[in-house]
Amino acid sequence: MDWKAVCRRLEIEPRSISPALTKDLAGLGFGPDFKIIGLPGGASNRGYLRVKFNAGSRPRSLIVMVLREPDFKQGVEEVLEDGFEITELPFLSVLRHFQAGKVAVPGLVHYNRKQGLIYIEDLGDKLLRHAILESGPKQRLAWLKKAVDELVQLQLVAGSIPDDKFIGYRARFSRKLLRWELEHFREWAIEKRPVRPLNQKEARMLDRAFALIEDEMFNAPCILSHRDYHIDNLMVVRGRIRVIDFQDAFMAAYPYDLACLLYDRDTSQILGEKLITQIVSYYFDRLARKGYSPLEFKAYRRLFDLCVLHRAFKVVGRFYYLAVFKKKPEYLNFMPMEYEVLGKYLSRFSEFSELKKMLSRHLQELR
Repeated sequence: MDWKAVCRRLEIEPRSISPALTKDLAGLGFGPDFKIIGLPGGASNRGYLRVKFNAGSRPRSLIVMVLREPDFKQGVEEVLEDGFEITELPFLSVLRHFQAGKVAVPGLVHYNRKQGLIYIEDLGDKLLRHAILESGPKQRLAWLKKAVDELVQLQLVAGSIPDDKFIGYRARFSRKLLRWELEHFREWAIEKRPVRPLNQKEARMLDRAFALIEDEMFNAPCILSHRDYHIDNLMVVRGRIRVIDFQDAFMAAYPYDLACLLYDRDTSQILGEKLITQIVSYYFDRLARKGYSPLEFKAYRRLFDLCVLHRAFKVVGRFYYLAVFKKKPEYLNFMPMEYEVLGKYLSRFSEFSELKKMLSRHLQELR
């Protein structure tokens, strides 16, 4: 992929990046013999490049995060505690804290604050997704247990280190954010699609369901959470799980990251119900062995199911938004799997039986 295309997507002039890269790399001891490759992925405010060096260099490559606007507050103002002043990029704050907690994140090599360039260790290209797809049932279980073990390290070890300046402790899943993510579904899956609109009675039914999910998740035991802990944000390096894309970490209902791991995009179809059930129990037991048991298993399972349901509502709405508003139709490929999860988890709650029937009358994908 052309690295200049990554810059243009971020509305950054490539000619401003090239000399900064050369200067930074020279300061790190690398010569001018390198190649820049653009990487897929990223977000609206960041992109990724890989710098590959000549055969004699160590390391052989680095990853460069390119920030469109190195704004410390971008995307986090609404979830921060009142009065907390952000003094560094959330990515760097979380990286430093996770490193202190022995979480397997990439190493930081250099930060060019003026240019908005962050140089980090290159973890390669093998995702946990790839490792799982290449494995049989027993090895898949082993890989997922490794992912859960790393998650527990993140939540209980990194999550127990005191640090008043750590942004992850000063932000949480607020009621406002919980509801905003749920409302993505109403707006983009119903109101902005050619389906029959909700009448007042039906709208109130959806309101009540969203209020229940919001209340239980907001009042649940909270723990430090990655918030996007899925098989495409976990790398495999020499048999070990490594964690990336962690800049949005903050306090959330404790099974939320497990819901991400097991039910992101097409993951549940890849894993199957038997393996998911095993990992749900493994996570509960793993936390308990570490001394963290805020809920009995039945209550924990209900909270986990609500986290899955919250994500399903959010993701269905979000993917329509990305496909229609952001002109990324590839996200529609995941809709059958997301609707399957949404329908399944609505059925797990007796209080949502009428809601599922009502939504099925509007959305053929739920029939």
